[in-house]
Amino acid sequence: MNTDRISVIAVTQKGAEQAHFIAKKLKADLYLSEKISGYDSITYSSLKECFEKLFENYHGIIAVMAQGIVTRMVAPLLDSKYKDPAVVVCDEVGRYAISAVSGHEGGANRLAHRVASVTGAVPVITTATEANKLYIAGVGCRKGTSKEQIISALTAACGEAKIEIADLRLIASAWVKENEQGLLDAADELGIYLRFLPEHLFEHCPYEVQETAAARHIGVRAVAEPCALMAGFNTILILKKTIYENVTVAISKEMTRFLSE
Repeated sequence: MNTDRISVIAVTQKGAEQAHFIAKKLKADLYLSEKISGYDSITYSSLKECFEKLFENYHGIIAVMAQGIVTRMVAPLLDSKYKDPAVVVCDEVGRYAISAVSGHEGGANRLAHRVASVTGAVPVITTATEANKLYIAGVGCRKGTSKEQIISALTAACGEAKIEIADLRLIASAWVKENEQGLLDAADELGIYLRFLPEHLFEHCPYEVQETAAARHIGVRAVAEPCALMAGFNTILILKKTIYENVTVAISKEMTRFLSE
């Protein structure tokens, strides 16, 4: 199996639209039923045989279809969470990106966040070690900011919020930072999932936040606070935007029942 290869598969014409968008953004191979027209894709006639092929040849599979279909297709193919490819399930309109198979070891949790960064979907992660963490860091930074500066800022911000950096479930930033190497490297070194919120989420941000320099540079009111708030569920700010040289950090907490009591 090629560990760099990702595939996207859909079964309906509506799903094909979403699958094509995801495949283009992630530079993935697109698989569509031979009955679907209008897209440059690899076609299949048997969904069962196609999934067998994907399991043998891809590290990541993004299935734009019902969870039930995916469950029936992959169940006979499962071997081990250490060997099976990552499988992420998406609905046709981009509400959710569900880490379905090989979440932690196989990388489906990380792949779900990548899909969410593209579509604006909610990444659904049920792995206990990740799902039980309640804190999200929203991060904005100047272009070219180093990994070390970002880690230092996150460490300082967590200290002010009276939490440990290991308590962070997610680092979130704006779509314009998706190629910011220092941010990518910092998240990788810390072992924290990274999500980039697409522009349309900022256009409909339900939270009142203070306008920052982001309004001049990228046309949105702010980055750190909206990212911290919008990237989670039922969030409240526990650290308002705080500037650490080239990095701005805000931290939110998800007020989840039981875990937050």
